[in-house]
Amino acid sequence: MIAVESKLKLISSDIFQSDISYKPKSDLSQRETIIKMRDLPVDIDFDIKTNKDGSLFVFSNVQINAHNDADFGYSIFVAGITVFTFAEGTDEDEKKSLIGSAVNISITNLRNYISNATSYYPLGSFSFHSIDMKALFEAKAGEKKEQQKKNGPVDQEFFDDEYKN
Repeated sequence: MIAVESKLKLISSDIFQSDISYKPKSDLSQRETIIKMRDLPVDIDFDIKTNKDGSLFVFSNVQINAHNDADFGYSIFVAGITVFTFAEGTDEDEKKSLIGSAVNISITNLRNYISNATSYYPLGSFSFHSIDMKALFEAKAGEKKEQQKKNGPVDQEFFDDEYKN
């Protein structure tokens, strides 16, 4: 089957912060450490911005075992930005429907970075579990509603001015 090109165009995907370390624990074997790592919560956050030119910016980060008292396995914090545009003629409804794909691509890029970076550590490559994207979007929508109740609507003018092409 020949894949049809998406109207969502990936421009770049960059890591702008990475803090990955390995914390050995003598009473756990490598196998036990990996099993324990897979049970840790994966904290994912993202934000979506656009500029006046219509580019879509997905800021995302992943944290796993990234607290000060982490005492085993990998401690991971990675943040990135993924930039997209839309094919000419893409209407607003189509653009909205493609945002989920953009966030998914951004998180997948962070997953790949983490997997590649940890491949050089003693436990080998680490990849976190699959993400329920519907639940992630629902949680983000709830967070945004709470934030708007506290702060009012977000003004995007600064972002638009800051990221002009």
